[in-house]
Amino acid sequence: MRLLLLACALAAATLAGNAQDKPKQCGTDEHLAEQLNLNAELRFAKNRFETDFKTFMKSYKPEAYKSKSDLGKASAPKYIIPVVVHVFHINGGENISDAQVQSEITFLNKSFRNLNSDTINRRTGWLHTSPTDSVWFDFKSLAADMEIEFRLARKDPKGNCTNGIVRLYTPLSLKGNDDIKKLSVWDSKRYFNMWVCKQINKGNTIGIAGYAQFPFFTQGGTGTSATDGVIIIHDEFGNIGTSQAGQTPNVTTVTHEAGHWLGLFHPFQIKTDSCGIDGDEIFDTPPTYFNPTSAEPLRIHCNNILYNTCSSEKPDRPDLQEAYMDYFIGSCASNLFTHEQKARAHFVLQNFRQQLWSTENLTFTGVDGSSSATCAPVAAFNSPAPVTCAGNKITFYDYSYNSAVTSWEWTFPGGSPSTITGKGPALIQYNDAGTYDVILKVTGPNGTDTKTFKNYVTIQPATPNNPKGYYTADWWYQNNWQESGWVFQYENPKSQFIRVGTSYNHNASMKLLQDPFNQKNSIGSLVSLISPSFNLEGSSNPYFAFNYALAQAILPSSIGGGNTAEELKTYTSTDCGKTWVLRDSKSGSNISTIGTGTSGVLNSSIDFTPSDQSKWKEVLINGAKVPLNSNVKFKIEFKYSGGNNFYLDNVRVGLATGINEFKLASQIKLNVSPNPFNTNTNISYQLDQAENVEIKLFDLLGKEVAVLFEGVQNTGLQSQLIEKNRLNLNAGVYIVQMQVGNSMLSHKIIVE
Repeated sequence: MRLLLLACALAAATLAGNAQDKPKQCGTDEHLAEQLNLNAELRFAKNRFETDFKTFMKSYKPEAYKSKSDLGKASAPKYIIPVVVHVFHINGGENISDAQVQSEITFLNKSFRNLNSDTINRRTGWLHTSPTDSVWFDFKSLAADMEIEFRLARKDPKGNCTNGIVRLYTPLSLKGNDDIKKLSVWDSKRYFNMWVCKQINKGNTIGIAGYAQFPFFTQGGTGTSATDGVIIIHDEFGNIGTSQAGQTPNVTTVTHEAGHWLGLFHPFQIKTDSCGIDGDEIFDTPPTYFNPTSAEPLRIHCNNILYNTCSSEKPDRPDLQEAYMDYFIGSCASNLFTHEQKARAHFVLQNFRQQLWSTENLTFTGVDGSSSATCAPVAAFNSPAPVTCAGNKITFYDYSYNSAVTSWEWTFPGGSPSTITGKGPALIQYNDAGTYDVILKVTGPNGTDTKTFKNYVTIQPATPNNPKGYYTADWWYQNNWQESGWVFQYENPKSQFIRVGTSYNHNASMKLLQDPFNQKNSIGSLVSLISPSFNLEGSSNPYFAFNYALAQAILPSSIGGGNTAEELKTYTSTDCGKTWVLRDSKSGSNISTIGTGTSGVLNSSIDFTPSDQSKWKEVLINGAKVPLNSNVKFKIEFKYSGGNNFYLDNVRVGLATGINEFKLASQIKLNVSPNPFNTNTNISYQLDQAENVEIKLFDLLGKEVAVLFEGVQNTGLQSQLIEKNRLNLNAGVYIVQMQVGNSMLSHKIIVE
């Protein structure tokens, strides 16, 4: 088609300054594709949504959706939406100000009420389709007042006074996705949840500015009410503070995502054939074709106001660069909703989000104008590293919110200084091992609040005792091992190890569950297990070891396909965890414990369980990799990438004396016979030299049942009798724990 500019042309757009910005896209399409691929109920809910909307549109009358505002007159909104903004931060600029939040709400209302400042950029003109034919188009007349107003909530779900902004410190601010939403969410039937974070993690090569959840998700049977809303990076939220200059006259990312939340699609929704007239199920938006790629993530065509990718419409019109729901950028772009988009949004509000704007809910959330109270502040603080060793300092950051704060009073039991005033950051030294509370009291013009975190600080000895023999983090016995200083660290507190009966060598291990409905969201999240400190100065042959089991998976094509790429790293630290040195790293296909390449992959629909020891691998850190310092910590760090279940077991720190504990059972020719038994059984083993030997019996709860032997045994064949009646053993499974010198092994026995 030859396009000729005949009249009413706008000047070509320039993108000075903005052209240098890294482009960011909407992540809603890929989020939808991922979830549709995983959830048959959601596919059914989407189809039903479209069928119901088509029925609704049979009675559509354009004049019914032209408000007084469209005619240049003011009108009250038909729908008022209570909003809560959850700000996730890591003590940086992403903890945006209340004023920046309010600037977004202000612009959101202008854009939805057709009051934005760039309405003058809307086009009218002639599209010359052939030497003899021209078509008049008028995009100014398409613009609709959506008659929707957004208001920050004035009451929280418990009826407390709020300014509609919640703040939370979390490292997940760097990896925003559906997981982070669950850390702070208000009832999505009563509030429009907006989440603000530093970065969004969707595994893309193209940056993601935000994404939304469509209204039919809540009908999809996956418990998605906790993720219903929009998530946006901080520099695309509002128009002051950290918000970057837009690639259009206004920053319209939240407007775009709010459109999705109200059921609106991209005009190019069906990327393979979006020139069909129902690409976005809206008929007053011209059909358009666009398939975003890393080479062309956004569309810049303001210098060609007759830019047209589809000729399937009769009469034909150029692409609607003005549409908020498209990917056009430039001075002419992103400045209107259409009347049929308005009808679709109203259909959603009437059928999927009706409680939100009900009179009862406007009162419940305090946005009906009846709540004029000013709120007291909410005390809030954090420390990125609240676990350290005696003699070290810990930094505390205040992020109190809800209203202005004029004074701060900190109390640090066990710390020096023990009290301070002022916002901080507060730098406090702890000289004695133990656990300590932290108290913060904040005061503002409208009230006071005090927050006490019990046992928030953990201080470990600066110089721990020398290890003697063998220390373990293992849920099969000694279930109090976490009390001795072993610490889990989870980037995502919703995804944690659980105790399961599958084990490498006993009856229990740690299992990190896969999440087939959440693969893309979980990619990149870290899980760590950190040991207490050990004094290895002068030690002979210290080691750190563990066993793990993992099956990789194949990612759905909707989120890139290919094998998942988990990573497993082991570190040591000699400064109480301030810095870490990498000692072992496993990644790629070799990380799988069930094979390499395609044989190491297990479909995520299968719940992977390692059936025997051949499905486990071992990591051993010894020799020069273990520093002989007075304060040594070990860390296991697992990076999830969408694979199947991950198991961790038999985590241990010890001193080897020439007998490798992992070969000990075969080297001493250990034999337990008979097993199972109903009266007596005999343990036999061969010693190559005189050794200190300790043999104990435990039940499956980790309770010590008996000490079978403790002392020195000479070279040669040894045996130990286990008598059911003498030991009052009930039928069941027991664990024989055997220590030979500084090496240890365990063996399961069954009493009938």
